[in-house]
Amino acid sequence: METSIDVDEGHERFRRSVRDRLADPELRRELAALRAGGQSEPDAREVYRHLGRLRLLAPNWPEEYGGDGLGHSAAAIVYEELVRADVPDTLHVNTIQIVALFLLLAGTPEQKAAHLPAMARGERFASVLYTEPEAGSDLGALRTTATPDGDGWRLDGVKVFSLKSDITDLGLCAARTGSGAGRYDGITLFLVDLHADGVARSRIPSIADEQFHRVELTGVRVGPEAVLGEVGQGWPLLSQALAIERTGLDYTLKAERWYEAAVTGLGHDDDPAEAALLVDAGRFDARLAASRTLAWSVLARLEATDTADEAATAVAKLYSSELAQEVAGWAVGVHGLGYHPAVLGRRRADVLEAAYREAPGLTFSAGASEVMLQIIANLALDDPDPAAGGSSDPMRDRLRQVMRGRLARVPVHAAGADPQAAWDAVRRGGACTLDVPVAAGGMELGLGAAVVVAEELGRAAAVTPYPAVAAAIDAALAGGASENLLAELVAGAVPADMGGFDRVSVTAAPDGDGAWKASGAMPVDGTDVAVLLPVAVEGGTALALLPAGSTVPSAEIPGVTDAAGARIPGERVLCRDVALDDCPEGVVGRARIRQAALLLGLAQGALGEAVRHTGAREQFGRRLRDFQSVEFALATAYAEVAALRLLVERAAELADAGRPFGVAGTRALALAAETTLEVTRLAMHVCGARGLTPQLRVAPYYLLGRSEAVRLGRPAALWHELGARAVARSRRDDSGGAAADAAPGAGAD
Repeated sequence: METSIDVDEGHERFRRSVRDRLADPELRRELAALRAGGQSEPDAREVYRHLGRLRLLAPNWPEEYGGDGLGHSAAAIVYEELVRADVPDTLHVNTIQIVALFLLLAGTPEQKAAHLPAMARGERFASVLYTEPEAGSDLGALRTTATPDGDGWRLDGVKVFSLKSDITDLGLCAARTGSGAGRYDGITLFLVDLHADGVARSRIPSIADEQFHRVELTGVRVGPEAVLGEVGQGWPLLSQALAIERTGLDYTLKAERWYEAAVTGLGHDDDPAEAALLVDAGRFDARLAASRTLAWSVLARLEATDTADEAATAVAKLYSSELAQEVAGWAVGVHGLGYHPAVLGRRRADVLEAAYREAPGLTFSAGASEVMLQIIANLALDDPDPAAGGSSDPMRDRLRQVMRGRLARVPVHAAGADPQAAWDAVRRGGACTLDVPVAAGGMELGLGAAVVVAEELGRAAAVTPYPAVAAAIDAALAGGASENLLAELVAGAVPADMGGFDRVSVTAAPDGDGAWKASGAMPVDGTDVAVLLPVAVEGGTALALLPAGSTVPSAEIPGVTDAAGARIPGERVLCRDVALDDCPEGVVGRARIRQAALLLGLAQGALGEAVRHTGAREQFGRRLRDFQSVEFALATAYAEVAALRLLVERAAELADAGRPFGVAGTRALALAAETTLEVTRLAMHVCGARGLTPQLRVAPYYLLGRSEAVRLGRPAALWHELGARAVARSRRDDSGGAAADAAPGAGAD
């Protein structure tokens, strides 16, 4: 499985160099000895000292503090590869990713020089001392005090549920130094020597392999150099650092490791449950890819600005930790209570057994899911359209504005509205030319531009021939169709519908003069436009564009069109040898990405309507949105839509870069279909009876979701394609073949 997004050749080279260093024989022996020791929580400090010698702990730190002066993406790549190499990661998370981050953000030059170089060498380790017996997620309730003592302070209090505190050297401690107008005023951060007098450490038993610890501070004396940041200003610093910490990458990597262990052994027998498990495997495969894109989106912003968007990091943390927890639970259902060591191997079985015990803690570490939902609700729901704020591509931002403006002037759902109006607005704006080569009369702006158009059509709940026409253009280009037909398609002069992509239900036989005669039926919306569909021809499957008026509605089944006797001119058999399943590339793969974007727009539009209604409608003297159950449901939907957006954009990016995109496109479409059905159902529910009427605009999204979610294949079939791919990949990796060495991160998937 691809576990990262290497955005340029430099990143790929750096990843290779990291892997080369991790192949160091002495390091491999140390890791093997760590695993062979049989301890549930082995002491990994010697491994970290070796990683320090290999310069694999702090690549993004300034060179003067032991780093290499690289960016956040380099640090993420190193962390990914450490996890892949089975390096226990808690010391890294606490020391490098949290405490060192605070030092880099707010430490004085003297503090950085005193602590960071030793951390970069793997010689000094740190713990986080926030939580107290009476203060968990609500740090405003903390009771640990720091009282002035000469030029320093004396700390008194109890910290609980910290990890690795029995072997760490330094504690980042939040203590109250005063009070103020708010509950979070007067909090100060201190760097505490955990070997100092007055520090007592003890273990708190936990069901997870890694045990919690209790740290009692009794009159612990610290000097002025121990204060991190300004006295009394610890809360703003905590908020800033927590946002940066919540990339979701750590939880995503856990989930991927557990998933890869869980899919081992699937597909080896005729168990009737296997098909359902493959569907689940495919669903998790797509959601893991979405989680990965969320994490790397946060990292990209950090790379560019050194700041984090708090709502985006809350989405990433929520999505990744909830997903990891689900994967751990799913593995039980896949392999049973004993995790079948004979099938999985002892090591994978142990990984899954430990995962189940670790998983409950993921959704409250680094901020409980409920806290993440509140952050999303507070910061994002007032403007639930992430695209409205712009992107890193000015051209596509401008295209979005133009499309949105054009569609806003079309009364798509008003009584008596002309259904042709939206299509006229799209084609006159040149939408059909956007991802067409210049030589064929197009603008050659890439599939990413087409995705913007499709998304905006979905957001406007506008049914147009655009998706089918764009796919027909791709097919015509692939099959070398006549210049006249191609020109007509590019000009938008051949409106079309499409369907029948989940199974081939129409066949065609030669009918003289190069034409073909069709038989069969297909699920499409009407007969007054051309129909793009797969047809079975001698030697395989072709994509054909049936002329308008050549089909008739079925007299027996509503929503089905009868193609029996339809004559297909030879030039309208656009391309042959078309792959319809197994995560296809080419014409169908590109169509899947556009369709995913259309569904994304439908989900986005429905969510916007739901947010607007619940913000205006009052019940029991309060806005509907002020009820936490409603607010959190909308915040969850926002997170799902945000993840889907990045997955769709990633698929288009791969296609435009000339890289394999079939798996990414299938992931995007399957997740888009499921997300749209869920979000539109939620929108209908929170809009109540008004949602069933024209008083609100939510019903069109709900009704369109039903047809568009299955137009290019049923979600279950798409999940099955992805699950089968994941199982095949697992088998290749187990065989030790070349595919096993192709990246998580550099593989085609």
